[in-house]
Amino acid sequence: MQENWSPGRYINIYKMDLDRHNRDCLFRRLKSLDPFVYDLRIEEHGVELSYFMGINSITGSIMGKNFFTSSINYIQNVQSFPYAIYLIKENRYWEAHEVLENNWRNSSGIEKTTYQYIILMCAAGVHMQRGHDAVCKNIVTRANGMKTLDIIENLNISRIKSEKNKNPYSELSTIISSELPHAKG
Repeated sequence: MQENWSPGRYINIYKMDLDRHNRDCLFRRLKSLDPFVYDLRIEEHGVELSYFMGINSITGSIMGKNFFTSSINYIQNVQSFPYAIYLIKENRYWEAHEVLENNWRNSSGIEKTTYQYIILMCAAGVHMQRGHDAVCKNIVTRANGMKTLDIIENLNISRIKSEKNKNPYSELSTIISSELPHAKG
């Protein structure tokens, strides 16, 4: 548990397996016990818990020891496409979205729309992690109708669109990992 942290938003990542369809039950329980908890997402092999300032001892005992803490306030100031790709490959869609917003803000035209597309794919991934499949599919369908570049910074957007058209629930991390196997942050 973190104490004396500066005010802001944080994500703790826990190494635990949990079915994403059981997410809402755990989230409601944590939210009722801890006013600083504001989101919970289930990754492939972990759980992300988003909160303000710090979590209380009850939440800490329920979740156990986290192996990583990320500061959203810090990530919001990063503008690194390779780092965003690294986060996507790690199923950390929420954080990737925060990083990509800087690329989006500092671009224009079809480049801006292409960054928006990737951000929406991250948002779809977050909804999948929440177990909200219908919302995920809706976002993918809407985003795949956007006019984008075919490739941006060596990322094949056309391939992502094709894969997501075949299966809107396919993991963005898997598509990107097969596309850019050596991309790192």
